[in-house]
Amino acid sequence: MIKAYRHLTEKDRIFLRIMLEKNYPKNKIANILGVNRSTIYREIKRNGFVHWHSKKQIYWNDVAHKKYLERRKKGTKLSKDNELRDYVHLKLKSGWSPWQIEGRLKRENNNECVISHETIYRYIYNDAAIRNQVYKKLRRKHFWRIKHNSRKPRVPKELLINNRPEIINTREEFGHWEGDLMMFKQGIKGNLITLRERKSRYIIAIKNLNKTATGTALTLISSVKKIKKHIKSITFDQGSEFNKYQWIKECFATDIYFCKPASPYQKGAVENGNGVIRAELPRDYNIELLKHKHIAELIDEINNRPLRCLGYLSPNEQFQTYLYDDG
Repeated sequence: MIKAYRHLTEKDRIFLRIMLEKNYPKNKIANILGVNRSTIYREIKRNGFVHWHSKKQIYWNDVAHKKYLERRKKGTKLSKDNELRDYVHLKLKSGWSPWQIEGRLKRENNNECVISHETIYRYIYNDAAIRNQVYKKLRRKHFWRIKHNSRKPRVPKELLINNRPEIINTREEFGHWEGDLMMFKQGIKGNLITLRERKSRYIIAIKNLNKTATGTALTLISSVKKIKKHIKSITFDQGSEFNKYQWIKECFATDIYFCKPASPYQKGAVENGNGVIRAELPRDYNIELLKHKHIAELIDEINNRPLRCLGYLSPNEQFQTYLYDDG
């Protein structure tokens, strides 16, 4: 498939430098960045430089991006019109969005577009110094530019919860779980991965060192592999920490489903379980100070509390019964 031409971003150039240092082939770099390979060759030729001593071609992302911006600045509307540039800066710092700036100027100039919101966004995100000054004033405060409607869905449509079999929804079958990540004190990377089996209400909590998708998947896989044959499905939310769901799916030979965005109520079992854990481990708790055995003791105590929905059996008693029947 021929890839459409596009300009490399500042973030692209960081990744390009890293991949060049690791001696990735140019074709592979182009595929990873989603551009034609000619874009990579052209970028290195235009924005790289020859080292004065080694005489080798060198590519540094910060130098490359600076060269790119210097070329882009020549003849741009905001670089030529000081009055317009000052107006845009003033309004951005006052909390106006690029859309509001475009609309107000159009209203004040007989419905003629003086400058478009897209031009303003490019002006902000093509210059790191300008971006650092004003991006926190923007509504969504993105450090990197994400164009409207350009964000790709995190998960395929066929994995959404509305495609989950009814036997899971009705809790008729043992072995269907819900998963979540519990965050704690601000600035602390440690967290808890929580799993809850829908029928028995049995909870598992695993100390996790960080929120990365790779770390979360590996921690989950290594911690519950002993009962993987009893994991028929897991339902997650669409947080980025579960982006490596394919690893979990393959290692457990299980089905994976996802709630709709911003719909945590669709995995109410684990959310309810998190609430019980929160009573013992509040959000301002430093989870990194808690040892694995203490977490296990706490969760075991919770799993041994009788529940009305189980006829006042405990989740642990119910879980052991299903485990025996399933095994």
